[in-house]
Amino acid sequence: MIGYTLTPEQKDLIQGQYYAPYQFFNCVQDINGVWFLFLSDQDKPEVEASEYAWVLDLPEAEYIPPIPPPFPI
Repeated sequence: MIGYTLTPEQKDLIQGQYYAPYQFFNCVQDINGVWFLFLSDQDKPEVEASEYAWVLDLPEAEYIPPIPPPFPI
């Protein structure tokens, strides 16, 4: 899965911030500790029209999910 990569400082700026009345940013960390943001094609125009349009210029990379904890027996 491809997503936008963020520095920890960029993540702190946008995490939980609303870019539309009912839509907010939710960043996730990959297995290497890199922060990612995923946006749908429908979200991008909303973001572009917001003060957070700069996120659309962030570099993109492959997201590698962390290994989930073991399932309790």
